Amino acid sequence: MIVGLNAASEGFFETRPPYSNEQLLRFVRRATSLGFEAVQIGPLRYFDPIEARQLKIVLDACKTERNVHVGGIYDAEKFALTQEEYVKARNEVRHGIMLCKRISSTLVSLHAPFFGPENLATEELQSLAKRRFLELLKEEVNLASRNHVKIALESFCYPPFIFKGLDDFAQFVSKFPVEKLGVLLDVGHLYQIGIGLSVAVHAFADRLLDVHVHDATRGKDYRKAHLPVGTGEIDFSSFLNLLREVKYDGWRTLEVRAGEKEVVQSKEFLESLLTRRS
Repeated sequence: MIVGLNAASEGFFETRPPYSNEQLLRFVRRATSLGFEAVQIGPLRYFDPIEARQLKIVLDACKTERNVHVGGIYDAEKFALTQEEYVKARNEVRHGIMLCKRISSTLVSLHAPFFGPENLATEELQSLAKRRFLELLKEEVNLASRNHVKIALESFCYPPFIFKGLDDFAQFVSKFPVEKLGVLLDVGHLYQIGIGLSVAVHAFADRLLDVHVHDATRGKDYRKAHLPVGTGEIDFSSFLNLLREVKYDGWRTLEVRAGEKEVVQSKEFLESLLTRRS
C-alpha cells in the first residue's frame, strides 16, 4: 500500500504556478519529512521545465517512490478540429512518459480533453474528439510500453469531458489491453457527480493503477472537491473496504487543495482507516 502526495497541494509553495525546479525539490524533501514515502509529480503544467536528473537524485536520496501526472487541460473543440492542439496534447503526454523514464518511474497518468463553457459540445464534435483521443492514446501507450511505463487514464467520465458517463468511459478504455492502459480512479470527482464508488471500483478492478483521494460534496461546483479527507461527505471507511474487496493495494494519492496542516491530517486520517482494517 502506498499513500502518496500530489505535488499540486497548496501550502508547500510560496508562489503560484508555474513552480521552479528548486521549489519542486523542496516539496519532495518536505513531503518526505512529513512521512510521505511517495510523491506524484504533476500536473506537469504547474511546473517550469523539470530538471529530471536533479529531481531523480533528490527522490533517490529521500528513498521516495514516484509517479508522474500529466493532468492535461486540453480544449476538446480545438483538439478535435486543429492539428496544433492535437500535437500539443501528444507532446505533453510524451513529455510525461519520458520524464518517467528519466526519474525511474513506471507510471504516468493523464485525463481526457474537456469542453469549456464557451464550447458547443455537439454529438458530432464529441465523437470526433473521442476518436482523435483514441488515435493519440494508441500511439502513446506503445511508446510508454517500449519504455517500461504504464499509462493510467483518469476517470473523468462525465460532461464537460468527452465521455458521456461511466459506461462510455469503460468502453473506451476496453479498446486497450489491460497491460497497456490502466485507470486512475478519482474518488472525489466521481462522488461529486453522483457516480457510485462501488460501481466504479468494480468496473475497473483489473485496471486500477492509482486512486486520487480527496473529499467532496455532491453537486456540479468543482470547487467543492479536493477537500481534506474527512471534511466532506465521502465514507472513506467504506471506500477503502471496496478497494480491499478487489484486492487493490497500489497507490492512494492525496490530491488535497489545502495547507500543509490539512494535508498531514488527511494522511493521518487515511492511514488510521487503513491500519484499522489491516
